[in-house]
Amino acid sequence: MESLAQLEALCERLYNSQDSAERAHAENTLKCFSVNTDYISQCQYILDNALTPYALMLASSSLLKQVTEHSLSLQLRLDIRNYLVNYLATRGPELQPFVIGSLIQLLCRVTKFGWFDDDRFRDVAKESMNFLSQTWPDLVGELVAAELHS
Repeated sequence: MESLAQLEALCERLYNSQDSAERAHAENTLKCFSVNTDYISQCQYILDNALTPYALMLASSSLLKQVTEHSLSLQLRLDIRNYLVNYLATRGPELQPFVIGSLIQLLCRVTKFGWFDDDRFRDVAKESMNFLSQTWPDLVGELVAAELHS
């Protein structure tokens, strides 16, 4: 991938193209983000710098797959968790609802998988409620609670 703009264009094709061959090509090209743990930092870069919701969705869904399918170190899982809490607190209000939902699902998955590994994972509810009460409508708080209980 040569540039973020190219990645964003591929993500647009992945999620919106009516042409199945075009979608398959985009999916095959972007697959590396969800299967190779070396791409976890690139997913964070995408979240920090991408302008389109489809690129943000790719990063979030790729991280979800990474967290679910790979045995990541405790420190990396804590780093992802802390990053997501801060990201949602600062960028959450400007994101599309489908991106918010995906990021909340990712945060809750990281939290569930780390619940018994380190007490810091258990602070997510308190931390989430702090920023949710200041910046987001009650609906988002309900989404977090629902995802944690599912």
